[in-house]
Amino acid sequence: MDNWVIEPFGKTHDRSAFTCGKASLDDFIRTRVSQYEKRRLGKTFVAVSEGEKRVVGYYTLAAGAVAFEHLPSEASRKLPKHPIPVILLARLAVDQSAQGKRLGEKLLLDALRRSLDLSGSLRAHAVEVEALDDSAVAFYLKYGFGPLLDNPKHLYLPVATIEKVLG
Repeated sequence: MDNWVIEPFGKTHDRSAFTCGKASLDDFIRTRVSQYEKRRLGKTFVAVSEGEKRVVGYYTLAAGAVAFEHLPSEASRKLPKHPIPVILLARLAVDQSAQGKRLGEKLLLDALRRSLDLSGSLRAHAVEVEALDDSAVAFYLKYGFGPLLDNPKHLYLPVATIEKVLG
């Protein structure tokens, strides 16, 4: 297995050849990430092989909210009836050269750890993700995410669950 390092995105990272197989995710890291960072629309973290700058994976976190009506009844029982603050896992992608090597899992766990840390000061209730397709849904379900009521690809994982698992 490669020795990957996950670090905040910087302009010195080489992302020109990044290809994960999803055009929107490829386009984001190749051409849009700098503008998102500059405008404070999200924070992107990249995976690189130790000592290198070529991006082999990435994820982006941002602030978000989930409509109260979209929460399953067991999740909403003790919550106020207004939008619930969450940390949005806006993107997660792995270059084709690193697929099948558990880098997606490493990126997700890193994102969840960072989200847990952020929730200590922001008090976000959950991590939210909009999966692009059924294989992405299966990936997130495997790690405990559950569907929201508005769309089966709109998923969430309560911070309390993350806290129990990652401590």
